[in-house]
Amino acid sequence: MGRIGTGKTTILRLLAGLHKPDAGMVMVDNADVRHIRPEDLRRNMSIVFQNPVLFSGSIRENLLMGAPDATDEDLLDAVRAAGAESFIGTLPGGFDFPLTERGRELSSGMRQSLAIARALLAKPPLLLLDEPTASLDAGSEQALVSSLDSATRGITTVFVTHRGSMLQIADRVMVVEAGRIVANGPRDEVLEKLQAPQQQTPQQGEKPVAQ
Repeated sequence: MGRIGTGKTTILRLLAGLHKPDAGMVMVDNADVRHIRPEDLRRNMSIVFQNPVLFSGSIRENLLMGAPDATDEDLLDAVRAAGAESFIGTLPGGFDFPLTERGRELSSGMRQSLAIARALLAKPPLLLLDEPTASLDAGSEQALVSSLDSATRGITTVFVTHRGSMLQIADRVMVVEAGRIVANGPRDEVLEKLQAPQQQTPQQGEKPVAQ
C-alpha cells in the first residue's frame, strides 16, 4: 500500500528481476535473484501490471501463451477466477474471438481480467499483481476479490492496491512512503496502526510522551 509514486510498482519490478537494486539484494526463496537464471525466475513467476499486453490472435491463444499444455478445464477455471467468463461468452466465437495487437477491441477491465486469467493459468509458485482491480467497478471488484481468495491459495501472492476490498485476502501489509517501507506486518496489526489517531503535539509546558 502507499500513495501514487511511492515505489510500489518498483518493488514488484525488483522482485521480477526487471530492475536491479542500486544497493543490497532481492531475495526469493533465500536466493539472490541476480544468481537465478532469468528463465528459471520467470518460469516460476506470473506478473500482471496495470497495462497488460495482449497480442494479435484469439483469446484462447493469448491465454495459453504461458501454459500451452493447459486443459479446457484449466482454462475455464482460470477465466472464472479472473471474472472473464461472462464477457467471453458474449463475444462472437467466445475463446476464438480474434484480437488485434494490444486487444483494442476490449475495455481496460476486460483486458485486465484476461491478463489475470493468463497468469493464474500458468499456476506459478509466485504471483505478482499491480492494482488488479483498478479498472473494475465495485461489483466486479468484489467478485474478483472473492475469486482470487480461492484461486491464490497455496500461491505466494504479492499485490499492490490502494483499494480496501483487496485487503480482505491479505495476510500481511507493507506500507511504502517516499520509496521507504514505513510499516510491515500482519494485516490487522498494520491497519490498526494506520487507523489510530495521530498523537497530538504537546502544548507549551507539557512534556512529550515517550515513544
